[in-house]
Amino acid sequence: MSEAAEFFLSRQPIVAGERRLMGWELAFGSPAGQALTATEEHSGAYLDAVLEFSKTASWDSLLCGGRAVLPIDRRLVFSGVLDLMPRNRMLLALSPCALGEIDKGFSNRLYKLYSRRGARLLFLDYQRRDPREQLLDLAEVAQIDAFGQDAEARQRLVRRAQRRNLKVLASSVEQNVDFVRIRDSGFDLLLGQSYSEPSDDEETQATPDGRVLIQLLVEARGELEVDLVTRRVEENEALRTGLLRLVNSLELARSQKIESISQALILVGAQGLSRWLNLLLFQVGSHHGTQGPLFRVAASRARLMELLVTSRGADDPGSKERSESAFLVGILSLVHVLLGTDRKTAIAGLTLPDEMGQALTDYKGELGRLLRMSECLDGGQFAELAEIVSELGIGSRALWSQQCEAYDWVMKMI
Repeated sequence: MSEAAEFFLSRQPIVAGERRLMGWELAFGSPAGQALTATEEHSGAYLDAVLEFSKTASWDSLLCGGRAVLPIDRRLVFSGVLDLMPRNRMLLALSPCALGEIDKGFSNRLYKLYSRRGARLLFLDYQRRDPREQLLDLAEVAQIDAFGQDAEARQRLVRRAQRRNLKVLASSVEQNVDFVRIRDSGFDLLLGQSYSEPSDDEETQATPDGRVLIQLLVEARGELEVDLVTRRVEENEALRTGLLRLVNSLELARSQKIESISQALILVGAQGLSRWLNLLLFQVGSHHGTQGPLFRVAASRARLMELLVTSRGADDPGSKERSESAFLVGILSLVHVLLGTDRKTAIAGLTLPDEMGQALTDYKGELGRLLRMSECLDGGQFAELAEIVSELGIGSRALWSQQCEAYDWVMKMI
């Protein structure tokens, strides 16, 4: 029996124009830091990684109600791996170079995956007179280059795809200004890191409830008082409801339902209060809350960093405090998006220990390296990711296991 493949997995959010999360593109890397793609060059290693992933993934928490976009080639299509994946949740991304000739066997296999598993197709790099249109009955989305061609040619492709009832996807949308421009030009779905970029518009900034939480955190200057927080949260119905829902969804509630803010904050305690208020900030204080990418990425990142610190110092009496710091660094790494500014300015009003401040601004120390590792994981930057996990002594299997646990934890709050 061959040894199970090792891999890195990056999931990147796909959002609709109103910034609601629709699904995730799945990308794989090797432990050496090489991006594994559905091409002839990487076909064997890619298939091995996808097979091991399909056996170990917790699909509900991985996708959080969304769908998965998985690049495919002929080898993967005929391998049987796709039969292990969830029904009606897969968009199989088919590129022209992975296509070869659309023979009867290949076409029949795709039709069987559609009829038996509900798998639909996504045409990567969609073009005029696209030969993949003979599989149009199976297709749902067309990805069109939003950057490398002139506006007129791009719009002709968009119109062609829409006439064929295909949703149009733009990839590599990294800046908010590009998100707005591309969305307004007719694209239905957008993929990239733009969710982590601040902007001047209210679409990405904190809601009024979020601004209340931010003000509370700034006023506290690192020393939150339970009585003060209780009063401020009780005065705001959205925060009250959100906090009760949050604590009752997690292990804090244990066997009893928590019905009052004072009860919740007594259980949380002064030391852990900053953690839950920051989590609540993304859950209630951001547009779309748990249905948007920002909450899910921030919460998953924070929990992953916490788990890694805990596992690395299981016998250390100071591990609990450091793991709490790791969680806060993960959450605070994206708070600048809600403030519409850069990260350094966003945390300037908070009183943070030097270790946390240096981690957030300069990626220094263990927390800084873990933060940068998490960012590389989220962005599919596998070469740098491999360097950091080697530096920290984290194996790819251990990292994947902790990712799954982090996704499971976040799923409880959705």
